[in-house]
Amino acid sequence: MAGIERVTDATLDVLEVLLQAHGDGRDIHGWEIKKATRRSGPTVYGVIDRLEDAGLIEGQWEHQDSSDRGPRRRYYRLTGGGVASASKLTAERRQQSKAKVPAPTPRLAIDYGRSR
Repeated sequence: MAGIERVTDATLDVLEVLLQAHGDGRDIHGWEIKKATRRSGPTVYGVIDRLEDAGLIEGQWEHQDSSDRGPRRRYYRLTGGGVASASKLTAERRQQSKAKVPAPTPRLAIDYGRSR
């Protein structure tokens, strides 16, 4: 993919979350991406940095006034090229996942002599 040297599972996870937020018509902050992907902060923020450097996402700091508590959050959104790239990559991932799914293994019912 242009701009990104390697596309890892973590990158695909982050892109899927960003696509969902895009579909919902909203920006998403890093902690929310971290929570949705169930990945560590350094992993998620490393992916975010690479995506931002590649021009696939853009971030902006939230506006706070003096009554707001807590640190400012940085919100991210896919760029036009980011939407196209993320859609393509996540579609490829879904196709690969379908191809790798083994047929279900039949399970035998085992009676351990318990009464019901």
